[in-house]
Amino acid sequence: MREQRMTPGVRQRFVFTVTSNLLRSLFSFTASMLLARWLGPSSFGTMTFLLGTFLALRSLMELGSSSAFFTFMSQRTRSRAFVRGYYGWLLLQFVLAATVIGVVLPAPWVESIWRGEPRAVVMLAFVASFMQDNVWAVLQQAAESQRQTLKVQRFGVVIMGAHLSAILLLRHLSALKMEAVFVLLALEYGAAAVVAHRVCIAPFLKPHENDVTGTQGILRAFSLYCTPFVPYAFIGFGYAFADRWLLQRFGGSVQQAYYSVGGQFANVALLATSSILQILWKEVAEAHHSGNRARMQLLYERIARVMFFISAAVSGFLIPWSRDLLHLVLGATYAAGTTTLAIMFLYPVHQSLGQVNVTTLYATENARPQVLAGTVMMAVSILVTYVVLAGRTAMVPGLGMGSVGLALKMVGLQLVYVNVLGYIIARRFGWRFRWFYQPVLLAACLCLGFLSRSLAVACTAREWPLQMTLVLSGVPYVAFLAGLIFALPGQIGLSRSDLLPEARLFFRQTMGLLRPK
Repeated sequence: MREQRMTPGVRQRFVFTVTSNLLRSLFSFTASMLLARWLGPSSFGTMTFLLGTFLALRSLMELGSSSAFFTFMSQRTRSRAFVRGYYGWLLLQFVLAATVIGVVLPAPWVESIWRGEPRAVVMLAFVASFMQDNVWAVLQQAAESQRQTLKVQRFGVVIMGAHLSAILLLRHLSALKMEAVFVLLALEYGAAAVVAHRVCIAPFLKPHENDVTGTQGILRAFSLYCTPFVPYAFIGFGYAFADRWLLQRFGGSVQQAYYSVGGQFANVALLATSSILQILWKEVAEAHHSGNRARMQLLYERIARVMFFISAAVSGFLIPWSRDLLHLVLGATYAAGTTTLAIMFLYPVHQSLGQVNVTTLYATENARPQVLAGTVMMAVSILVTYVVLAGRTAMVPGLGMGSVGLALKMVGLQLVYVNVLGYIIARRFGWRFRWFYQPVLLAACLCLGFLSRSLAVACTAREWPLQMTLVLSGVPYVAFLAGLIFALPGQIGLSRSDLLPEARLFFRQTMGLLRPK
């Protein structure tokens, strides 16, 4: 792949983006782990269940309108009336949902849907989720549509830093409760949205629209854009809601906590993939537009394999330490979640490949196969979720596997879905569908991870602190991975002759990014 130099402006934004993502992820992970430890499995599980149900509700409320808003804002400079109109749509969503939850639904229905939680607590969770997942998400998109990425990323880091600080303060004051966390989320993201609008959006809006389409034209444009998303939104809501509700129904809050903690840890392995997706999108779209199928295939296969290997390497190192990590970070109360965590560490491996597949389809204007495959996958997932979670004495008996069953379902269906998309991409562009590298690299990383742990434990004779033993195990693991890359470069999308030039190129670009201007 040819070397491409970045302009100083792009270089600065790239470095800042990576740094802010790392900081935000660090603050978010630390806050989540502290809440899990200090609230305990029961309260933490209830909190994540309530927030998870309302996150699922988001797709049903907005019906793809946020994507339409981002697209229209990105096309050209819009007016204050256009933005106020969408804010009005957000307010309408909030009022309708709050009215249904707070007034219309009978108390027995509220207790049944949210598993015995009082209406007041449910309302607090709804407000917190709406501010975080609806309002702030839209403000982020609007700011990015005006190329205010650096500013809005700063806001994101500040929010998570303030959230972590507030949690520490509440703990110090002995006032840390689930309800207090909901209030924090609502206030933090509500205030951030107001400031982001004034700083990142309002100064770039026009007094009036240039065209003469009027309100009816704008509504027609939103309708045309959002109509294909309606069936997908409904099945997406059912898919996300079923996972959380059925786990709470048949497993309870503690199993919910085990699953949520596993998801938080697993997200660590996805940091590398999220940083490359926009670059992949741009390069594949350019190659597709120019009809360069060879370059498309090179980009897709190399990035897919590299991202799969990175995720597999992170997961392979962490899985052998699952029990120790839970004990170190969360204490003995989460020890029973070891199996769930170990399985969830496998989820990012194919999730990274799935993100590459979806990005490739979108970049080549082939979103329809992903929507169809995703719809089928989510429909099947709902049925499988019931089977693995329902108790053996339920009206329709299930396996009663709790968080372990849900984790197995997520990993298994993700594996199938990702490879279906990979096969579709290969067929559509006339490539050969290659999959054998997946079991080879994953098995190799797992074996090397367990071997490295055994060596570290043997060398320290279990007399060193756990943290030092874990760090020590990383030394042979990195060496083993280097040997694996040299022995099987083709499985990672490279050739042996590429290794030294690629290493030199990576070193030069890294030093160039870090060198002060």
